[in-house]
Amino acid sequence: MSHPETFLGPDLDSCTPFSIELDAGIEFQKYYWNTGDTTQKIIVAQTGFYDVTVFDNFGCPAKDTMELTIYPAPDIEIIGDTLICGVNTVALEALLTGAPSSKWQQSPAILKWSSNSPNVSFSDENSTTTQLEVSDWGEYEIYYDVITVDGCESSTQFNISFFDTPTSNFRFETDEKCEGYSKKLLFEGKATESAEFFWDLDGCMFVDTLSWQQYDISVGAFLEKPPYIQLVINDNGCWSDTTIHAIGATPIFTMDATPRRGCDSLTVNFTSELLRPDNVEFKWEFDSGEIINEQNVKWNYPTPGFYDVSLTITNPVTQCKNGFTLDSMIRVFQTPVANFSADPDICYPDSLDVIYLNNLDSSFCYWNFEGAHQLVNGNDSIKVEIDSSMALISLQVDEFGCLSDTVTKLVKRKPHFDFYTIDEEGCQPYSIEIIAKSFDESLEFYWIHDTLPNKMGNSSFYSLSDSGRFDIGVIAYSSETQCKDSLIKQDWIWVHPKPVAAFEVDYPIATIENSTISFTNFSGSGLINYWEFDDGNYSEAEHPRHTYYDLGEYNPQLITETKFGCLDTTEFLIKVLPFSVFTPNAFKPDSDIPENKYFMPVGIGADPTRFYIIIFDRWGQVIFESDNPENKWDGKTKNEALAPMGNYVWTSNYFDIQGFEHTQNGQVLLIR
Repeated sequence: MSHPETFLGPDLDSCTPFSIELDAGIEFQKYYWNTGDTTQKIIVAQTGFYDVTVFDNFGCPAKDTMELTIYPAPDIEIIGDTLICGVNTVALEALLTGAPSSKWQQSPAILKWSSNSPNVSFSDENSTTTQLEVSDWGEYEIYYDVITVDGCESSTQFNISFFDTPTSNFRFETDEKCEGYSKKLLFEGKATESAEFFWDLDGCMFVDTLSWQQYDISVGAFLEKPPYIQLVINDNGCWSDTTIHAIGATPIFTMDATPRRGCDSLTVNFTSELLRPDNVEFKWEFDSGEIINEQNVKWNYPTPGFYDVSLTITNPVTQCKNGFTLDSMIRVFQTPVANFSADPDICYPDSLDVIYLNNLDSSFCYWNFEGAHQLVNGNDSIKVEIDSSMALISLQVDEFGCLSDTVTKLVKRKPHFDFYTIDEEGCQPYSIEIIAKSFDESLEFYWIHDTLPNKMGNSSFYSLSDSGRFDIGVIAYSSETQCKDSLIKQDWIWVHPKPVAAFEVDYPIATIENSTISFTNFSGSGLINYWEFDDGNYSEAEHPRHTYYDLGEYNPQLITETKFGCLDTTEFLIKVLPFSVFTPNAFKPDSDIPENKYFMPVGIGADPTRFYIIIFDRWGQVIFESDNPENKWDGKTKNEALAPMGNYVWTSNYFDIQGFEHTQNGQVLLIR
C-alpha cells in the first residue's frame, strides 16, 4: 500500500486584489485545513501560510503547505477643481491611500502623470503633485499611474475642463426707421454659440431677431419707470459678470390697468394711451391665449392667480413695433378661510397654543376673545389663557387685502379646584375630613380611595389606621363642560405613629413593710413619660421608684408622648398587703371555736410556695411538719395518734410574697 500524497501548488505572490482556489485532491476521505475548513477546495485572498492534512480511505495521512504573498497597491484620488474658467493652468495633487508609503516612495517605484492630449503639459512634478497647463480650451483626461516596489500597478483618471470666461457686454444702436418705437440691441461680449444667455428685459420685449444675439427691443412703452436691461451668461459652466443698461428712450405709449388686485375674481379695465399720434394697431395678449385688438379692454379673471399682460402696437405701414409685457400685472387672491387649531371636544389645560392653519407670509390675523386672553404677542401663532370654564376664540384674517369671514370656536378648560383640611398632621389612628374647594360652577367631586369605589361629594372622610405619609386625590367633573381633571397631593397627610405605653413592676403584690415599688418602662417611640401612681403622687422619670404608705389596691398609669404629641396610656394593678403574724400560745383541738382547734403561727403575707414549719415534743422528737401554711397542726402526731397535753416547741422558715425570708421560734400549749 503506497503512502498518499497531496500538493497545493507552488508558493505564489501577487498584487491586491487577488484570490486563488486551493485544491487538496479529490481522492481523499477527510480534509483538515489550518483555516478551519474541511472541504476539498478553499478560496484564499490574504497573505499567509496555508496547509492541509488529508486522509485516504485507509486512514493514512498526507500534508502539504503553500505560502501566499499578496502585495498592496495604493488607491489613488486626484484632488483639484474639475472646471477651470479664464486661466489655462491648475495645480493637481494625487492622494495615495491603502498601502504603506514605502511601497511607492522608494526605488524602484514609478509615479507618472500623463494626458490623452498633446495640448497638456506638466511642470513642477514630484511624486504626488504637478502644475498642469493647456494650450487650448476644452475637456481633457488626466491620468496618474503608480508602480510599487513590488511591481503592483494602480492608476486613475481625472476629467478636467478649461473654458474661457464669457463677457456679457452689449449696447443699443439707434434705429432711424422706427425711432422711438424700438432700439437695436447688439451683443458685443465674448461667448460661444452654445452659451446660455439670461436676459432680464424688465417688461420690455424683443420685437425682432436680426441675427445671432442682435435684436430689436421695444423701448417706447413704460408702465411706471424706465426699464433696465440685464444680461448674464453661462458658457460651459463659466459665468460672466452681469451687464446692466437703462434704455432711456422717450415713451410712445403707456398702458394701465384698474384695479390690479382683487379677491376671488376680478374685472379689470385695461387702457392704453398714445403719447405720439400714430396710426397703429393694438394687440392685447392674456395668459389664457386670447388676443384682443382694441385700444382699451375690459377683462374678467374668474379665479385667483397671478396673470401676465402684454400690449404690442404695430404701424401696419412701416411694420414698426413697440410692446410691453408685465409679469404678474394682475393679481387675484383667494379670500382666506380663518381656520385655526382649537377643538371644542378637547378639554384644555389653563392655556393652549392656537395656530392659524392656512398661514402665508402676508397673513394678518385679528384675534378676539371672550372668557380668555392672549398671553404674548403673536400673529398666526399665539398662546391663549382660558379664564373661565368655557371661552370663545374668534379669528378674522387679512391676506393681500382680502378679508375672511370671522370664525369663532368654543374652547373648554379643565376644572379649576382645590381641596383642603383643617390639619394635615395627626396621630395614629387618624380620621380626617377633606373638603373640596371649587373655582368653577357645576363641579362634581369623586374622591380617590385605594380600596373603595370613588365616593362622590364635596367632602370625604378618610380613616387612616397606619402611620406614614398618604396621598389624597380627587377627580372633578364639570356637568357644564363635561371636562374632568384630577388632583393628587402626594405625601400630603402625615399620620404620626402612636407610641406603645408598657411597663412592669418588681412587686405587683407587696407588703406594707416593703412597699417601695420599682417601675421599668418598656414604652416604644415615646419621648415624654408621665407617671400617675394612684395615690396622689406623680413622676416624669423614665424608670421611677415609688413607696406606697397605705394598704390597698392601686392602679398606677404610664402616659407616654411622642414629639408630635401622640399619646398612649397603660396601667397596672398593685396590691399592698399587711404582713401579720399572729402566734397563739395554746390551742384545743376539740374546742367548739374553729380558730382554736388548729395551730399555725403564720398569717397574711406569706408565700405558700416557700414555707416550712416543724414542731418538737419535750424530748425533741418531731411530731409535726408542714410546707404549706394552710396545712395546720391539729394536735396529732405523725402516726395520727393524739399528742398528749403539754408544751411543744416549734420553729418556722418562710418567705413573704415579695421574697423576703423570715424565721420564727416559739412554744405552744396543747390543751385536751
